[in-house]
Amino acid sequence: MKKIVLLSLIASSFLLAVNGSMGEDVKKFNDRSFDGYSYFAFGVENFRYSEKFIYTFNYSYISPYSGKHYVAGDQVAVKSKINVSSPVYLSGGLIRLNDKFDLSMDFVSTLKPNTTTEKWIDRGDDSVITKNYATIMSNSMKFLLHYKLTNEHRVTAGFSYILNVFKRFNDPDAGTTTLVEETAATATLDVGYWFESNTAGQKGLRVKYELTAGIPFYQDVQNTAAPGIKFTKASGFNLDTSIYGGYAVYKNKNGGVEVGAFASYSYMYRDGDSKEYNGQKVIWPTNITQALRGGIQVSWKFN
Repeated sequence: MKKIVLLSLIASSFLLAVNGSMGEDVKKFNDRSFDGYSYFAFGVENFRYSEKFIYTFNYSYISPYSGKHYVAGDQVAVKSKINVSSPVYLSGGLIRLNDKFDLSMDFVSTLKPNTTTEKWIDRGDDSVITKNYATIMSNSMKFLLHYKLTNEHRVTAGFSYILNVFKRFNDPDAGTTTLVEETAATATLDVGYWFESNTAGQKGLRVKYELTAGIPFYQDVQNTAAPGIKFTKASGFNLDTSIYGGYAVYKNKNGGVEVGAFASYSYMYRDGDSKEYNGQKVIWPTNITQALRGGIQVSWKFN
């Protein structure tokens, strides 16, 4: 949440600077300098993923990290943490529909997930129970309809689809090497605010800022450890914010190209759920996924 506040403060400073530089150059709704544009971007994404759950030991287990002894049947309050960075690709654009409405499309994809270490921590004394190897990758798409209060200031509404894939290696009970894969598909209804100083490649500096909140209306979570179960409880919320600054490097009468940098932060909270599988209770833990992304973007507009 601190990252959202920080990005919002940075964005506010940019908006004040851009609005001040406009002076009396107030855009009208029929100003074609606010036509649509396309973009692609490459960068790095950092995932911070955490869970909280109650774990029941099926076997006697001595933690090699803390030396603590757990016996079969022990129930322990556990939290897990993952922190990993991977390369990311983004693409999308803005389509001008008419004087009052635009449509934006944004697509994000992890290019190659890196492997990190996931720690299981005993919440009773903060000792490490075990460590797993883990990877995270995410693919998402967002479609927003813009209602233009002015060309610069917009109210947005739409939906997002997010597919997160988690892979974990090693079994903390038996000590054998196994692979467990979890896929979490979510669709959310989104509303927000969008600032667009001008369209791509038309003037020197362009600034874009976005703040979006979403509520899930669809969820499908499956795990290879319990292949007959789907967790479909859609409960939680999303918060997303991003800022972009770019400068036109090529212009002609038909359009232009700009190069810039972007930064974004996403916070996704999901309530846990539980089901019965082969006579045992299976839990999908309450979890938080945070994604911080940044990189270089190329945008263009040609009539």
